[in-house]
This record gives sequence, structure tokens and C-alpha cells, in this order.
Amino acid sequence: MSTDLPAVAHKLTEFVQTYLPTAVHMQIAVDAYDGKSLRLTAPLAPSINDKQTAFGGSIYVVAVMACWGMVYLRCVEYGIDPDIVVAKGEIEYSAPVNGDIVAQSVAADEADWTQFFADFEDRGKAKIPLSSEVIINGGVAARFKGLYALVADKQAKT
Repeated sequence: MSTDLPAVAHKLTEFVQTYLPTAVHMQIAVDAYDGKSLRLTAPLAPSINDKQTAFGGSIYVVAVMACWGMVYLRCVEYGIDPDIVVAKGEIEYSAPVNGDIVAQSVAADEADWTQFFADFEDRGKAKIPLSSEVIINGGVAARFKGLYALVADKQAKT
């Protein structure tokens, strides 16, 4: 992970290392975060298949995590210790990934984030659709679309 990342990005790394052993095994790391988009990387070696490319399930995990991590970071910045679930997810594979897996969330409109947090304040839960792309050699190898639900503020439970 780059040392020039915002401090909040380190919170995602801490969460992953504490609670997500699959992501730890895959060596998923925060590569970039600017408040609008999150880029994660994972080396090919822990996810290689018999074709010497990334296993589709591993590509899916990194793509899902790029969006999940985006929700996590935006919630932390908003002051919420989030309990997030993936309500729906689908991926389209268009090219093999024969190098490190790089997934970047696609920036959502700020109006969508505003509504997401307003819904959470009003109802105690909220959903937001997000997408990510897995990039290899400058092209898109996979496109992921998901629906993420914020189901609670863990701080409010204690």
C-alpha cells in the first residue's frame, strides 16, 4: 500500500487484515483512493489457475471489494462504523487477466452518496449501486455491478 494514501485508506487495510482472511490470502492491497474512486491490487500468484491467468472467482472478489471498500471508506469519512453487505452482484468477463489483478471502482455521482447517507439517517439502512472495472494492459478485462447495503452503524449497536 502506498504511504501517500489518505489516513482513511489505512482503516480499510486494517479491516481487511482483521476480518477478511480470503482477502489477506489474496494479498489485496489499497493502491489508490481519492474519495471518489478506490483502486485495489492483488498479485496473480495466489489466484493463478491452470491457464496461468487469474481465477474468475478471484477477479470477482477483487472487483466486489473495490466497491465494498468504497462504501466502507465513504462511511468512515461520514463518521459511521459501517456494517455493509453486498445485496446483489454480477460480473462480465471480457479478457483474461494474466498479470496482477487491478480493480477500480467507478465514481458514483455525489448526489447518489448524498441520498445514500440521507436514507441511512432517515431509515437506519441504505443501498447504493456501484460498479468497478478490472484492468489489464490498459484495457477492461471485467466489469462488475453491485448493490451495496449499509445495514447498521456498529457504534450505534454498542
